[in-house]
Amino acid sequence: MYNERIRYLTNKFFAGTYSESEKEELAIWIKENPDQTLIEALENEWDDFESDIRMPDHVSNRILSNILASNSEISSSERFISDSSTRYLWSKIAAAAVLILSLGIYWWSGKDRSPVALQTTARVVAGDIAPGGNKAILTLGDGSSIMLDSAKNGNLASQGNTNITKSKKGELVYNVSGVPDQAVVFNTMATPKGGQYHIVLPDGSKVWLNAASSLRFPTAFKGKERKVEITGEVYFEVAHNARMPFIVKSGDTEIAVLGTHFNVMAYADEKVMKTTLLEGSVKVSIAGGSATLLPGQQARIKSITNNIRVVDNIDTEKEMAWKNGFFQFQDDNLENIMRQISRWYDVDVTYEGNPGKETYTGRLPRNANVSKVFKILSLSGVKFRIEGKSIIVTP
Repeated sequence: MYNERIRYLTNKFFAGTYSESEKEELAIWIKENPDQTLIEALENEWDDFESDIRMPDHVSNRILSNILASNSEISSSERFISDSSTRYLWSKIAAAAVLILSLGIYWWSGKDRSPVALQTTARVVAGDIAPGGNKAILTLGDGSSIMLDSAKNGNLASQGNTNITKSKKGELVYNVSGVPDQAVVFNTMATPKGGQYHIVLPDGSKVWLNAASSLRFPTAFKGKERKVEITGEVYFEVAHNARMPFIVKSGDTEIAVLGTHFNVMAYADEKVMKTTLLEGSVKVSIAGGSATLLPGQQARIKSITNNIRVVDNIDTEKEMAWKNGFFQFQDDNLENIMRQISRWYDVDVTYEGNPGKETYTGRLPRNANVSKVFKILSLSGVKFRIEGKSIIVTP
């Protein structure tokens, strides 16, 4: 029967914080508890997990059509779901199916208890692709480079009165001793596709870089401001210093803060630059004007017009999903999703056919091999094929 232990395990699985032994324990329980017991358990956990996020009807219906199509005993009339309350029930069962598929086991038929494999449209060939990890290159002021993922913990370099160390946690830390040197020396941290990294700047500010991103910064902050430059996507937790504002520059855009938490997404292949504020206050400026944000707001700048638009009530959890180990989509189209996958798995993406305007909603772990991500995505009817470091998508 469903108990607190299984509730604990399913909760951890949906949150992406499970261990391999916990995953195996949950898989065994699901195999031994088919039918309604399983459905009720996973419905309850999906309710807790989804919070106020709901799987859209068109997504759950597509998933269900794939599941039901594998059972010839179900007539076409039974496959059509029209009642809204019934659709909502089945949307939760569809979510349970995603969990079962992720565990690599089966969906059980309620009529004869025979296992029915969840056949998806994914075609994954040999040579799976592992997820990204903590990878970055640090370029020092003299032009020399350090591969941070292979560098040993401890002191890596010294520049003037600044020591650069790699901590046991794998983060890069800058410590300034005494009075900063007169000459300003700049360093650059760059993450490749398939990489991410965390750095503590000389003023104590904490910075996280997503894949294919960069941060240029001085080895010590001097003068009236603390200015850094970025590309890609970067999250900041800025140390407060009212006498020395913190400035983030990305192209022609500047973001000024005193001490706050915010995320900047400024990839060159995205049509919109987004600055999302979690705590404090920031001022976003560009030649066409400026805007001051409050927590929960987002400034959007289109690359074509350079106009600033402020959007309220942003889902900050979605914006910060990358830092917390997830892909999180909310009505995102296929091209948007595949750009994120391309950066994280360091792959090239091509399409056989028109990607279309279909949108998708869901939450997937970033620590899974790409084939597992595609198994879940393909429940919505999209075909994926892996060929070396290339992904071919057939919408």
